[in-house]
Amino acid sequence: MVAVFVLVAGVVLIMVFGGIIFALMGMMQVLASLVPFAPMLVAIGSFLLICAEMLLFLGNKDDRKVAKRDLGFMLPTLVVSLGLWWLAQYFLW
Repeated sequence: MVAVFVLVAGVVLIMVFGGIIFALMGMMQVLASLVPFAPMLVAIGSFLLICAEMLLFLGNKDDRKVAKRDLGFMLPTLVVSLGLWWLAQYFLW
């Protein structure tokens, strides 16, 4: 759960600072192409975290319990971010 929060918060912060930098540089037309990258980065990061959590299923009973709980947070995050990415691609590009 903490890893997903750090992933989402990091992507949001990077996108906000990137948008500010592009706005200060006078590149406002680039902002529309920057928006679809945020959910895509969250989806890629969630997928990689899910792959890492799968390794916990090779551990003991407590590791498998933690993996099931963490996957309960990561799978919906992956599905929602892929949906948002698809919508951003469809409407902005």
